[in-house]
Amino acid sequence: MTMLFSRIRMRQIVFAAVLTAVFCLPVFPEDPVVSIYRDYDDGLFGRSIYRGVIFSVKLQSFSRYTTLNTGAPDGQEGDEGLTAYLVSQDRAGDFAAGRGRGITILNPEERKYLFQDDGIRIVFSLEPAPEDFYDEIRKTYSCRFPEADSVIREVTDSYRNGFLLRIHEAENVYRPEIARLDYEDILVSAALVGDSFQPLWGIHDGNDLGAPGE
Repeated sequence: MTMLFSRIRMRQIVFAAVLTAVFCLPVFPEDPVVSIYRDYDDGLFGRSIYRGVIFSVKLQSFSRYTTLNTGAPDGQEGDEGLTAYLVSQDRAGDFAAGRGRGITILNPEERKYLFQDDGIRIVFSLEPAPEDFYDEIRKTYSCRFPEADSVIREVTDSYRNGFLLRIHEAENVYRPEIARLDYEDILVSAALVGDSFQPLWGIHDGNDLGAPGE
């Protein structure tokens, strides 16, 4: 009986030790990532209709990648680097005043900036959305919700009061073995700088890395 009691007691001690070891393990926060919807439509400035495929990159890994020019054909910018990522009027004001974290003003008239921090280097500019962009907003939400009109109005106001992100130089993260940017690279760089909340359906929320620090 004494031996049986000792065995039971030993098991209890071992079990308690295991529980203590498990629950006392340090808890590490998840590595921050930037994410985009991979199943985008080129003609919609990177918007994904179905939001079915997500591509994510850990922020700490950007130091291993290089920054390349968007390389618009014939040296023209065109729409190659234009995205539907929104930068709000308030954040644009921070950039223009030099208050953004990691932000350098390159051309104030063109609202062109460099973001450089923690191994990330992006050249971007801000511009008003073209009028046909608002047609796309209307098509996106029509018949989708009972309150579609109010949603269309709110999303439209967000863009009319803010700016689209055009990427001039992006991090080559999607296929780094090829010294050429894919549109995924452009979207990733736009997501890094874009507002943390993106109101347009099909545009993944951004990281707002240029927000002023505390």
